[in-house]
Amino acid sequence: MDYLKKFGKILLLTFGSILILGLIISVLYHFDIISNNIYNILKLISVLVTLFINAILLGKNTDKYGLIEGLKLGAAFLLFMIVLKLITNNSFDIRTFIYSFIILLTTCVGAIIGINKKEKK
Repeated sequence: MDYLKKFGKILLLTFGSILILGLIISVLYHFDIISNNIYNILKLISVLVTLFINAILLGKNTDKYGLIEGLKLGAAFLLFMIVLKLITNNSFDIRTFIYSFIILLTTCVGAIIGINKKEKK
C-alpha cells in the first residue's frame, strides 16, 4: 500500500506539472508571444522534461529496479494518452508510436539515474 501511495503521488505530480506547463505554453501561443513551431517544440520538451524529472524522483524513492519503475511510469502516462486519443477520435500514426517510444525511453533513463543518485545508507 505504501508503494501505491508513492507511485500515485509521483503520477499526480507528473500530470499536474504537465497540465500547468501546457496551460502556460498555450496562453503564450494564444497571445502570439511564441510562434507555431516554437509552440510544438515546447509542448514536446515540457512533457519529456517533466517525465524525466519525475522519473528521477520515482527512482530515488524505490529500492531497486529503476528500469522497471521507469517503464511503469511511462506505461501509465501512455495509457492515459491512448485513452485520450480514443475519446477524441484521433488516429494513431507512426509519429504517435515514435513519441511513445521516446516517452518510455525518457522515463526509463530518468528512473535509472534516480536510483543511482540515491544516497546509500
